Amino acid sequence: MLLQIFKAILITSTVGSVLAALLLLLKPITKRCFGSTWQYYAWTIVLIVMMLPVTIRLPQAATNIAPDVSLNMQQTFTDATVQTESENVQQIPIPAVDTKPLGQSTVNVLKDISFGITDMMCYAWLVGLMLMLGINLIRYLIFLLAIRKNSVIISCPGIDADKIITRKTSMIDAPLMVGIFSPLLLLPDIEMSEENLNYILLHELTHYRRHDLWYKWFAMLVNTVHWFNPFAYIVSRQIDQECEISCDLSVVANLDENEQKGYMNTILTLVSRTGTTTKLFTTAMASNKNQIKRRFTMIKNATKKSKITILFSVITACIILGASVFASGVLSDKTQSQDLHKPQEIESVTENQTNILLIGVDGSEQMRTDTLMLLSLNKTNNSLAVLSIPRNTLITSDKQDNKISNLMTDGDAQKIIDAVTNHLEIPVNYYARINFEGFRNIIDILGGVEFNVPVDMLYDDPAQNLYISLKKGLQILDGEKAEHLVRYRAGYPEGDIARVRMQQNFITELIKQKFDTKYFAEISGLYNELSKNVVTNYPSVKIAEDMKALNKININEIETFILPGTTELRQTTLYFVVNDAELKNLIEQKFALK
Repeated sequence: MLLQIFKAILITSTVGSVLAALLLLLKPITKRCFGSTWQYYAWTIVLIVMMLPVTIRLPQAATNIAPDVSLNMQQTFTDATVQTESENVQQIPIPAVDTKPLGQSTVNVLKDISFGITDMMCYAWLVGLMLMLGINLIRYLIFLLAIRKNSVIISCPGIDADKIITRKTSMIDAPLMVGIFSPLLLLPDIEMSEENLNYILLHELTHYRRHDLWYKWFAMLVNTVHWFNPFAYIVSRQIDQECEISCDLSVVANLDENEQKGYMNTILTLVSRTGTTTKLFTTAMASNKNQIKRRFTMIKNATKKSKITILFSVITACIILGASVFASGVLSDKTQSQDLHKPQEIESVTENQTNILLIGVDGSEQMRTDTLMLLSLNKTNNSLAVLSIPRNTLITSDKQDNKISNLMTDGDAQKIIDAVTNHLEIPVNYYARINFEGFRNIIDILGGVEFNVPVDMLYDDPAQNLYISLKKGLQILDGEKAEHLVRYRAGYPEGDIARVRMQQNFITELIKQKFDTKYFAEISGLYNELSKNVVTNYPSVKIAEDMKALNKININEIETFILPGTTELRQTTLYFVVNDAELKNLIEQKFALK
């Protein structure tokens, strides 16, 4: 979870940096066209983008097995065929591969190093965030405590004491406002004319009405989260600079020429007295002497913007925000897709056990999930266990009930994987998604499977273009009939559970009958089908290792299980409700990664 958050932060930080650089480049134009107030609030777009992780998925074609994985698989199986013919054995032999533990191979050592660097960066970011947040809050609290000890509450004309508390203190040389929930107006303990006080109040109350302190706290939060990004500091400085200028322009908008001169004289008077540095999370009327010339120039040249200009500036800001959020969302989706499909584990890698989630999808455009199975290869005791997950298994997320089969979106299996690993807490290393076209063709390439169909199976579903007509009895099932067998569910008294058992029986027979070297003559056809109709993150190197271990198991002792639970009707919808206690016990015994 922490690593996913860190990756999201990196993405938003990248997009925010590009946007900040773009705004800086366009600043001479936007400042002239839209003014400093627009320039001030435009930085809000950058802050929002850097703190708003979104994912936007564009329509795209399904991704097949990665070429390097497929080619390596083909070479592995081809080599296996040659070796088998020379040794004349009846189990699937595997070519000689590096039998050192997974973490000790050169490839995986490099991968481990890579993950180590990523983890270190992630924790370094977290430590930096905590330090930055802690330091800023401590400095702020120390300043507040010092102010409370060295100030007195005074009444100030025009100030609602119920909303804003006014204090006079000798700790500051210029007026400022601090606090977002309980605002404090701090005045220096100096003599000032009534005119100067009026202008000071105009300035600080403008900050209060515009919620500038909230803005600065938000900028501080973004700066803290993205403490490693130089652009976060640049954005904060830009906000501080534009804050006072836009406040000046807001104040003088309702003043005549003489009053504007009086306002600027007040600023000059305060600046001449100011000797303190800028305080954290405060507004300060005279906090930066270097900005005075620019502020006065902006006041003198201030012109009222037309309604058309204001409307155009708002539209421009909305377009920039929308484009930035869209870019961030698409980049986030691309990153997630790469993480999902790259040849590495979904969960932790173990040397002694491999759990593979098989996801069978129909031929519809939505790629609805039809079959879910977990294959667990245990290399310690040379066993293979199969766990079937009913397609109507109840998954409750955000207080909403859903069937696990409905979680597939546009062929993306991530939500199903998350449901299995997080909601059902079943550990998974890899996944493979296969559609029924590939299933049919693979069965045909292997010459069909001899199977005893227990009952006559008749079922028509025009919506799925599915028409099942199977006769009871022992027969050779080709690809189409095999698909009909595993998809049939209408005539079982036990409903989907009986269908799941039928699927398990068929898969078991498939392994028993076709786990034979003579079928490697069809490896070219099998490879083509896998390339076209299978999406997986199962690395070819790991496949070779696991296939070698698969040689040692007794095919007749394959164990099959169904997710423990009961079928329940909830608000007209039939769900399979998992028995958590029994599932936990089953996982510990058969499917826990060891």
